[in-house]
Amino acid sequence: MPDKDKKVRFDDFELDYSRFQLYRSGRPVRLEGLPLQLLMFMVEKRGQLVTREQISSELWSKDVFVDVEQGINTAIRKIRRALADDADEPQYLQTVVGRGYRFVAPTAQEDASGQAPAEGLVVSAEELGRAIMTAAGLDPENPRGTPKVRDEE
Repeated sequence: MPDKDKKVRFDDFELDYSRFQLYRSGRPVRLEGLPLQLLMFMVEKRGQLVTREQISSELWSKDVFVDVEQGINTAIRKIRRALADDADEPQYLQTVVGRGYRFVAPTAQEDASGQAPAEGLVVSAEELGRAIMTAAGLDPENPRGTPKVRDEE
């Protein structure tokens, strides 16, 4: 299991491993234990195919008799709902038909001190977009609004 003090950011989400909580823009997102565990596992394996068998062995012990296939489907659905992700055009969880899933969003990681490792510094697409919009004189909160007008010289 990953470092318990770790926090991983992607877009406006933050996954706090020590608090076992997902946040969006600093506010807690309701996500039950099993889907949250699955999301943490998927983030750990970012970019890699995670098979349904791997998910099953990570989340369920061998002596638990549940409908694992249904459990995985439900957990994936709940994660997508919490992330507002679209299965047809995924930003976060990509389905690899007949094989498994892949977490595809770029991430930035912090340790407990709040310092992101220098070599792993990643700026989310949203953060980059906000910076570009701000530099262009647009309001990132209202991108379709009128541009901020600079004082005439």
